[in-house]
Amino acid sequence: MTTISRDRWLILAAEGVAIIVSILLAFAIDAWWEERVTRQQEVALLVSLHADFQASQAHLQQWVVGNRFIERNATELLQRLRSANRDERITVSGEQLVAAISTPTYDPTDSTLQVAMASGQLELIRSAELRKELATWRQLLDDTSEDESLIREIVVHRLIPVLSEQVRLGYLLDFGPVVDLFLGRPHPIAADQIEIRVNSSLEAVIAERLFHTKFVAQGLTDLSESQARILDLLAPYVD
Repeated sequence: MTTISRDRWLILAAEGVAIIVSILLAFAIDAWWEERVTRQQEVALLVSLHADFQASQAHLQQWVVGNRFIERNATELLQRLRSANRDERITVSGEQLVAAISTPTYDPTDSTLQVAMASGQLELIRSAELRKELATWRQLLDDTSEDESLIREIVVHRLIPVLSEQVRLGYLLDFGPVVDLFLGRPHPIAADQIEIRVNSSLEAVIAERLFHTKFVAQGLTDLSESQARILDLLAPYVD
């Protein structure tokens, strides 16, 4: 009886160990599979982010050049106004006025990042450096968008009303010349030299518009540099 009982207990113990090992092995396989799926999801996210930022980078270069065009012409216009006497009539170029009333808005290709942020998928990204750079890019975009919004308010509600008292703005507001000049393409302006009267209201609103334009131009430059760093961090996943 003793020998039989001992053998029975040995069999039960062996079966118990086998069951425990089987459970642990199942857990290990499940963990391995879950990690494998997670890593596949991470790679898919990173590849999609790379495609978005690559498209945005090509698009952004035009916006950087275009905003520098606006900044340069707005600066020249402000200098003309400040160097003249009050109520003096001066001639300015059509390009300067087109630049003054242009309100472009940078709209990046960021649907992947938006979805990842909303769904919590950013946690899939193991690289702390990449997550930090994405957060920096998002903050730069928000700051730049805020200045772009302020410029639109200034142009629509203050600059255009002041200019419309002196200049027929219809042809200057035509979408074609604005886009062509912004993108650096040649486009004839209906009136190359336009006469305006210098006054403090016009000078003040141009100065305020230029103030925010400088922030936008620098913000877009910073965004471009941030996007380049992000693309470098993403490159290993798509090569």
